[in-house]
Amino acid sequence: MAGLLLVSGVWAVLGDEERSAGAPVPGAVLVHFESGHGYEPVRTVLRSRADLAAFADRFPSAARGGRGPGRPAGRHLGTEALVAFAWRTGCTRADSAELRSSAEQGLFAVPAGKTAQRACAEPWDALAVFAVERARVPHDVELAGAPPDPPGPPAGAADRP
Repeated sequence: MAGLLLVSGVWAVLGDEERSAGAPVPGAVLVHFESGHGYEPVRTVLRSRADLAAFADRFPSAARGGRGPGRPAGRHLGTEALVAFAWRTGCTRADSAELRSSAEQGLFAVPAGKTAQRACAEPWDALAVFAVERARVPHDVELAGAPPDPPGPPAGAADRP
């Protein structure tokens, strides 16, 4: 009996790990990615030109040069939504990201092409924007286990130093 409980416990833990890894979102296209420092954490959905403009205001330094996270080239917001994440990757720098989905977290981003940094005076952040078929991003979608953030900067952000 104890052996059965032990095996069941190990299977339950491994099963949770398998579920939490999620599955790749079919048809998701990474349209913007960068790794740097000081990105404000965010998880949001961009469904309109107004959302794109607000998101570009959230990341003005990343939007320089006309092709930032709020200006992905070649996307059609009539048939697609853009799902955007900025998150801390610690002392690991990523070269890319993948959009995944699970029952527990909804849609979430994971870093890809990771390189652990020997010296890490400042943690790395990742910023990724994915184009996804609108049907895969309903208005009640959860992003990383929570409702989406507003696309623009939080209220009072302009007042911060």
